[in-house]
Amino acid sequence: MNRTVGRRMLAALLALAAVAAVAPAADAKPKKRGKANDSTVTVMTRNLYLGTDLIKIATAPDIDAFKAAVAAGFAEVKATNFPARSKLIAKEVKQTKPDLIGLQEAALWRTGPSDGSASPNATKVAYDYVKLLVRALKRQGMKYKVVRATNEADIEGPSSEGYDVRLTMRDAILVRADRKGLKVRKKGGANFTARIPFPTVGGVFDVRRGYAWADVKLGRKAFRFVDTHLEAYLESTRVAQAEELVARGGPVKGKRVIVLGDMNSDPKGEGGSPPSAYDALIAGGLRDVWPAVNKRDPGYACCLRTTTLTDPPRPLPWDHRIDQIFVKGKVKPVNAKTTGTNPRTSRTKGGLWASDHGGVVAKLRLR
Repeated sequence: MNRTVGRRMLAALLALAAVAAVAPAADAKPKKRGKANDSTVTVMTRNLYLGTDLIKIATAPDIDAFKAAVAAGFAEVKATNFPARSKLIAKEVKQTKPDLIGLQEAALWRTGPSDGSASPNATKVAYDYVKLLVRALKRQGMKYKVVRATNEADIEGPSSEGYDVRLTMRDAILVRADRKGLKVRKKGGANFTARIPFPTVGGVFDVRRGYAWADVKLGRKAFRFVDTHLEAYLESTRVAQAEELVARGGPVKGKRVIVLGDMNSDPKGEGGSPPSAYDALIAGGLRDVWPAVNKRDPGYACCLRTTTLTDPPRPLPWDHRIDQIFVKGKVKPVNAKTTGTNPRTSRTKGGLWASDHGGVVAKLRLR
């Protein structure tokens, strides 16, 4: 999520609180046709939108207001209807056929009895966004498997409806199961050490962020794939996470690296998103795919203005670029495009957009 007004408000509160192939020689054996495709991989970054805005809950002035905000937020999760939205995202995937997908805000919503416990312990699943999306993909005839899901913020609070509501945020990696020659060798993930412990009247929200990674081999060429979601509301924490991502000993390593996700940082500072975290990623040796292959298209894919996903189709809301794909080492960008930003194909019959973000898909050549 990236809404300028909410971001500035919460930031203030937090501040107070804390290329072409070479022809073979005449005597060399000719290469078989189709071999060039073996070195090309298509990747997608997709923020699913957790379903509501947590700011009203986090800033509630007293416990009664907190409980009411929790109930209202969970009602909005139901109204923003990820089961319906997942079908739209599945269609995006079917059209672009990415080999790997990095998901952000891959929410897991659960409920449980109001027991007064400060620890997240609700277990009844209401919505598992990863499972719902995999199911929607299957119905579209697409075979994807979950390689890794990294748990991040795990928060729970009482609602005025008499039960607790729990949200577990995740970064998740999906891999296309029927891509010939594509194999996952290792996988992992972690939370950033830079995080925000935010006190509320309902308890402390430990706002953890992190990343998931997978070591993948396509034919004989190996690469690391990293999916992340940097902090949305406090710039200093976001920059620290970006630096942690590209630091020595971090997940960005190897001869070929692909890093993607919701960076919450626009390279030109547009849409109220400072470029500082983006600059830290570039300083760490990453190359931004979008400007390398799109000289005139700004690539805007963020963000809706409403938390209800009911923005009108015109004027289009997209005005900045924080969903990004980077490469490092022997990886060459071929093309890139946005998805989920067309009001004719990216809204449900009831008028819900697929997400408050669009997606970004890139075709890359492994050298």
